Amino acid sequence: MHQLEDNERQLQQRAGEVASEIEGLARKADETVGYGPEWEEAIGRFHAEGWMSMNVPSNFGGGGASIMDLTLVQEQIARVDGGLANCISHEACAAVAVGNANPELSADLFQRMIDGSLTCIAITEPQGGSDLGAMKTKAVRDGDDYVISGEKAIASLAGVAGIFLIWAKTGDEPGTRNISTFVAYGDQAGIEVGPPADTLGFRQLPHHPVKFDNLRVPAHRRVGEEGEGLKLFAAALNVGRQGGGAQALGLAAGSYEKAYAFAASRQAFGKPLTGHQGIQFKLADMYTSIEAGRALAYAAARAMDASDDLASREMGLYAAVVKGYESDMAMRVTEEAVQVFGAQGIWREHDVERLFRDAKVTQLVDGPNELMKLRIAHLLTRIHES
Repeated sequence: MHQLEDNERQLQQRAGEVASEIEGLARKADETVGYGPEWEEAIGRFHAEGWMSMNVPSNFGGGGASIMDLTLVQEQIARVDGGLANCISHEACAAVAVGNANPELSADLFQRMIDGSLTCIAITEPQGGSDLGAMKTKAVRDGDDYVISGEKAIASLAGVAGIFLIWAKTGDEPGTRNISTFVAYGDQAGIEVGPPADTLGFRQLPHHPVKFDNLRVPAHRRVGEEGEGLKLFAAALNVGRQGGGAQALGLAAGSYEKAYAFAASRQAFGKPLTGHQGIQFKLADMYTSIEAGRALAYAAARAMDASDDLASREMGLYAAVVKGYESDMAMRVTEEAVQVFGAQGIWREHDVERLFRDAKVTQLVDGPNELMKLRIAHLLTRIHES
C-alpha cells in the first residue's frame, strides 16, 4: 500500500530482521532498571548496523540517512520495544542539534557519535517540565568559559553518555529568549548523575536526574549564539516527535501481529478466535488504524525530507500531528491487543502488556498530547494568518 524505494525496502527488511533477533533481549532487559547486559548487546547491534549515527551527515562520516530511513528503522525496532527504538531517535535528535555547532566542534562531536559515544539531551527540569520558560539552570560567562549550575530531570541516557547537550539561561529576563545550548563531556567535573528512574515503559531508554555544579564549559563549546537555544532545539524536537510517531506506529503493528497470531491459534467454542465476529471486528479496526497511521507517518517523513528548514512552522505542525495521532492510535491498538489475549494478555511472556506500557509513554514524551493539540492549534493560526 505504501510506496518505498528499493533501498528503503531493504533497510526496512533489515531492521525487521534485527528486531526479531533482539526480541528476547528486549523482554529480558525489561526486568532491569538501567543498563544491563541485554541493553548493551542490543545497542551494540544498532551501532554495528550504523543506526546510532545514521543521521550524522555523510560528509562527516555518518550515515547521512533521511527522515524516512529513520522512520522505517524506528517503526521496525518498536515492534519489539519502544525504548530501544527511542535510543536511535535520541541520537538522531542529538545529531540535528550538533549540526548547529561551529564546524570544528561539530566534526569532533560527530566523530565521537560515530565511534560509539551516546548523548544526553539535558533540557527538562524538575519544576518546569514542558514549560521551558521556567528554566532555572544558568550559564554565567567567566572569561573564556561559561560556568553552568542547575538541575535537570528525565535526562535520557545520562548514565552512559559521553556527550551532554545542555540548555541553560544566559540572562536574567523571564521567558525563553535567553536560553542557550552548550556541550560538555561525560568525564568532566561538575556533572552529577543520579540513578535511573524505575519507569512504567520505555525502560530501555533510562532517565536520570542530573545536577550541574559549577560545570565549566569553554565558550567555543556553546552551540550557536547566546539566546538561540530553543530556536536550535526546534528542528531536533520536530525530528524527535516524528520519531515518537514512528515508535508508536511500530508498537501498534507489533501488538497487532501478536494478537492476530494468538487469535488464529486459540480455540474457543469450537473454532479459532479469528472465527468469532467480536474478535474479527477488533482485528479489522486495529489493522485499519495502523495502515492509516503508517500513511500519515510516511507522508510526514517525505515532507521533512523535502524541506530545507526542519524548524519551520509547517514541519512543527506535521511533527505534532504525527506524534499526537500515532501515540493515541497506539494506545487504542495495544489495549485491544491485550483484550484479544483475554486473561493471558497480562502475562509477561506474551509481550503485549510490555508494548501496551510502552504505548502509554509515547503519549507523554516529547510533550504530552494535550500540548500537541495546543501546538497544532497555535501553528494552524500562525500559518493561516501569514
